[in-house]
Amino acid sequence: MLEPRVIDYRDSFEFFYILGVSCLYMGDTGAAKDYLHRCETIEGTNVSLMIAQAAMYLRRGDTNQAVETYLTVLDYEPRNKIASRAMTFIRTKGDIATISQWVSSGKIKRFYPDPGFYFPIVPVASVALLALVVFLSVLLIRHLPKKSSVHRQGDYGNLELSSDEKRNPADLQSGVAYNTILTSEQITDAYNKAKDYFLDHRDNEAQVEINRILNSNAKNTIREKASTLMEYFDEPTFDSVAKDSKFKNFTFEEVKADPSLYQDCWVIWSGRVTNVRADDSFYECDLLVGYEDWKRLEGVVSLSMQQPVSIDEERPVKVLAKIEIHDNKVLLTGKSYTQSISTANK
Repeated sequence: MLEPRVIDYRDSFEFFYILGVSCLYMGDTGAAKDYLHRCETIEGTNVSLMIAQAAMYLRRGDTNQAVETYLTVLDYEPRNKIASRAMTFIRTKGDIATISQWVSSGKIKRFYPDPGFYFPIVPVASVALLALVVFLSVLLIRHLPKKSSVHRQGDYGNLELSSDEKRNPADLQSGVAYNTILTSEQITDAYNKAKDYFLDHRDNEAQVEINRILNSNAKNTIREKASTLMEYFDEPTFDSVAKDSKFKNFTFEEVKADPSLYQDCWVIWSGRVTNVRADDSFYECDLLVGYEDWKRLEGVVSLSMQQPVSIDEERPVKVLAKIEIHDNKVLLTGKSYTQSISTANK
């Protein structure tokens, strides 16, 4: 851990920058803010620092401050790709619900500064500092307990709603467009359900309640707490689902009825594939959901696999996939699949 060396490196921009960006990637925005502010007092204007600060503003939904910072970056570096992409995102998708979903899924990290070194320090110092960071990172990873094992044993006091959040769970800020307007009781009820489902290892059902909050007029602090639960979810496999009677497998009909509620949920859907687009690096197709017996077509969804595969188009297939919603359209990102009596490679 680098924190114990704060006094030794109290005037080192590089030291506090590494700490700040590391905390940003870990989701500890409070610590990131403090360390990045220290960088600002040491050096003032620095493009990498401003990218990190803008990402922090964007993460918490402060798009006005984020835009102001990105514009300053572009004044110094007109071709800065991160700032340009972030500005496009804010202009086209910068609503609170989408930002919250990107924070939850980790997509927001595409606007984070590269964790590499941008500073004109001498090679020896650079190598020494890099070695220190790598060494300490290894120690940290080796001694970190698994999130799910710790959290689900009851260490979740920091996720309890505060008295103020319970009294005033709704965001009263005017001028913000929300997908759903919930009453105060509905917001707290959704949060409590999400937490209870999570503690009972019913992650899919918890995800639905989290999405209900993220799409609503709930306070940002409640959104952040709800999003934090997602960091501890277990990623399912066919084997784990077969052994887990609590896994809630939502149907295509359920998802189609209210797509935004099912963002990031896992499903196992069967059917047949068609319109395959694939090569040695990717696999995409349309999944004919429910059409495995050629009798009833429930719907057609676009499926992309996480790795190149070879699915036999002549045989029914069962796919384990994560739901993504784009423009209210259901998409699947497949993790694995099974086919009976098939020579296709899994």
